[in-house]
Amino acid sequence: LSSGNYALNYSLTGDWNKFVPLGRSTALVGPSGSGKSFLATSAIREAQRAGWHVLLLDSENALDTAYLQKIDVKIDEESMTYVKVTMIEDVNQVLAEFFSAYVKQYGTNNYDGPRVLIVVDSLAMLASTTELENYERDGTVKGDQGQLAKRRKAMLKMLHGKIAMLPMALVFTDHVYPQDVMMGDGAWAMTNSVKFFPSITALATKLKLKEGTDVVGIRMRVETYKSRFAKIGSKVELELPYSTGLSPFSGLPDLLEELGVITKSDVPGKKQGWMMSTAPIDGEVYFFKPDNMTHEDAQKLFKHPKAQPTISAVELPELESEEGDE
Repeated sequence: LSSGNYALNYSLTGDWNKFVPLGRSTALVGPSGSGKSFLATSAIREAQRAGWHVLLLDSENALDTAYLQKIDVKIDEESMTYVKVTMIEDVNQVLAEFFSAYVKQYGTNNYDGPRVLIVVDSLAMLASTTELENYERDGTVKGDQGQLAKRRKAMLKMLHGKIAMLPMALVFTDHVYPQDVMMGDGAWAMTNSVKFFPSITALATKLKLKEGTDVVGIRMRVETYKSRFAKIGSKVELELPYSTGLSPFSGLPDLLEELGVITKSDVPGKKQGWMMSTAPIDGEVYFFKPDNMTHEDAQKLFKHPKAQPTISAVELPELESEEGDE
């Protein structure tokens, strides 16, 4: 699946058109308000456009259906299964029932079945039964960090085992906290399970997106914290307007210029303010206006020698049949 943004795709997977790998998990992490849920909703939109069903588990109760519809996310039951969850045990129960029903209808290791994107937003807000029992017994709001970490790890382990055998992918969000950079893991701390399980971890930090004095969205910096497919530490800056959501082209001209694919046009006259390819594409130098970039512009520029994918395309795993044949 795509993220809905070419620059983000390339930064996290080395491929301009791919972001969420099938049979694996992708973590969107960051401090509060950094845009994690916005990126998750962009992934939901792209999944639906690709014909996937979405199972959305919402622990934050923060998703606005009006906003989802504004950015072209379908909220009808055919397109999305939406479940509010409070505890890790809620997630386990919902997923167990969902996987059981899916396997009963379509079988296991069957990549001809309907594809599903599972989104958990977010891990940080999921409590444990121990915390709930403490509160219900005497009103004590008491943490349960040891058991919480173990239950979260067990939940992610179960999830990864299941999606590896089914045509599904997982996207989840989680909160990070400031930490001592001298510890070697950067400025933000995340739990060990979140470090370990995902194939891709995108770390988002925020700046305000303003028009005059009005805050109209989020300007975010996304760092490739972990990837099995691309260079660690890559960064892109994206704009996320509240009114429209993530644009496919946000951050793309800057990234293409950084890679040496394009440069400011030096052709006088009508090409002032245009960008141009630094090598011929389809036999000629290509000109375009960065403020009016189109999908045709992007796909043409991706043919440039310096814009080739940094990895081979991620394919479906080869599965053995019951007879043992490849």
